[in-house]
Amino acid sequence: MAISDDELNEKRDLKYYFTFVVLGVLTGIASSVFLHLLKLVTTTRFKYPALIYFLPIAMVVANFCYKKFSPLSEQGNNLIIDEVHRPKRKIPFIMIPLIMFSTLISHLFGASVGREGSAVQMGGAIGEQLAKLFKHSKRKRAVLLMAGCGAGFGTAIGAPLAGAIFGIEAIYLNVKIKLSTFLECLIASYIGFYTTHLLYAPHSTYIRFTSLDFNWHWLWYSIIAGLFFGALARGFILLIDNVKSFIKSFGKPLLITFLGSLLLIMIYYVLDDISKQRYTGLGIEVIQQALVEFVSIKDVILKFLLTAISLISGIKGGEFTPLVYIGTTAGSWLSSILTINPNLLAAIGFCVVFGAASNTPLACIVMGAEIFGHHILPYLIVAMIIAQIVSGKESIYSAQILKKINS
Repeated sequence: MAISDDELNEKRDLKYYFTFVVLGVLTGIASSVFLHLLKLVTTTRFKYPALIYFLPIAMVVANFCYKKFSPLSEQGNNLIIDEVHRPKRKIPFIMIPLIMFSTLISHLFGASVGREGSAVQMGGAIGEQLAKLFKHSKRKRAVLLMAGCGAGFGTAIGAPLAGAIFGIEAIYLNVKIKLSTFLECLIASYIGFYTTHLLYAPHSTYIRFTSLDFNWHWLWYSIIAGLFFGALARGFILLIDNVKSFIKSFGKPLLITFLGSLLLIMIYYVLDDISKQRYTGLGIEVIQQALVEFVSIKDVILKFLLTAISLISGIKGGEFTPLVYIGTTAGSWLSSILTINPNLLAAIGFCVVFGAASNTPLACIVMGAEIFGHHILPYLIVAMIIAQIVSGKESIYSAQILKKINS
């Protein structure tokens, strides 16, 4: 259903803007609870590595809960994106506890998945509940969904400006986007961000470039890195899409989840990673290591493979942190080939692989500036443009609509 011009131009009152304040607070609380619990389950998994052996049973239970209580919620981020473009269903409230529970279970038992995608879904679902509570129009509901997704992203990673942009860019809303819409997304994202700080949410910390002189050699290295990162993003998207489509034809999704989880355990065992846990969960320690020293191409290949198996199997979690892991380790390894310091290319890879895979280049450029400092921008922008060209229009979010947005 198309959104009319009258709805585009409808009056925004104090109640409407107050909704975004509430959205930010609630999303910040949800993300804080999620991040605290995620830290707890990750610590528990490291303390009791034998938990990984129960991964198949745990993932089947988690996915059974979706099929039992809310099959619609299995669509995840694509459900929210689709509802912005073609509003026809209600995003269920149960999506919030389901995605939180299933992602925590995934991490407790060692799946190779992320966290930000789960926070994005929670933020979008919270936006839906507020739109229903305040009886907002379709247009206002669409903006609340975008702002909720952005606030979820920004609060999970600790980059509020990038979150506000992500909420719009990831969805590519097929209507005119006004500057007021961006303001509304900013309100939700920043309120959510400061809420997480008040609640001492455990955000990951990374190196920061306090100065970085412009160097033509670095620019050339950024072009090479952009080609490499774009190819990684494109390969990841095509692998996930093609194998998922092939496996879907067999039916029996719970059996696929069980077998995929079993395959993960077998690979972990062969790699002796059940005790080391270099490739399980988020891998934040490896990302931080890759930013300051060289790592092996093995880290790139294995995280790529294990994340693909996790997502193809239907394990819940998200793609952001695994793609950050892949990009950062790829940048570090490439630096060893070029015999240069790994800092810059690893930081660029942190942002570019996910940006190219999700068609959110602007959000990820801003994220890079927020996390690593603005000195990285000239090289990050060049690498992102190259990677976006190489990766093409495909996206990890299949419901995206690539349309020009007018502001």
